[in-house]
Amino acid sequence: MNLSGSIKIPLPQEKIFPFFYGLEKWFRLNPQWQVLSIEGACHIKKGDRFGLRVRYDRTENLVNYDGVVEELIDGRLLSVRLNAENLRHITVHFGDKGDTSILRQEEVVENEGSPMEQGELNSWLKSVAWYLVLQNKNTPWSKFWKFFMDRLWLRMSPSGRRIVILVVIAEASGFILFLLFLIVHYAGF
Repeated sequence: MNLSGSIKIPLPQEKIFPFFYGLEKWFRLNPQWQVLSIEGACHIKKGDRFGLRVRYDRTENLVNYDGVVEELIDGRLLSVRLNAENLRHITVHFGDKGDTSILRQEEVVENEGSPMEQGELNSWLKSVAWYLVLQNKNTPWSKFWKFFMDRLWLRMSPSGRRIVILVVIAEASGFILFLLFLIVHYAGF
């Protein structure tokens, strides 16, 4: 199965490519799986091997990937092959349009997969774009969110992230309803 997607990121290319030298955060942003461990993926170069152990969110399958950096062209291309029962080949292309960069990701999966996988690839790209923008801001608020992302969010499973989002939405809705009740009760509407 071949998947592809692209996204514009409002950052110059030189601020984007260094993020991919350490593969761990990139893999942790994938909504398909929870990264259990990653070994040998610090400041990669062409030909480097690394180990990636993940638990797929929908199936709960544990997979140990033997990864290889097949191609690495600074500022232009990263190609990674993940070897296991089902081979995955992921290529990221980097384009530049002034102050905006275009990130295009292609993935070849050995099995047939499901239509949801295209949506998950698009979600992965959006997560990477949002993280890169957050990483390149220098405000106290963005530093807090980056700390939260690195220490808590990226360590959670995708289903755990969804649960946190639902709880926050439910609590915020309850708080808004409480405020509306107070306004109606005391204002006499």
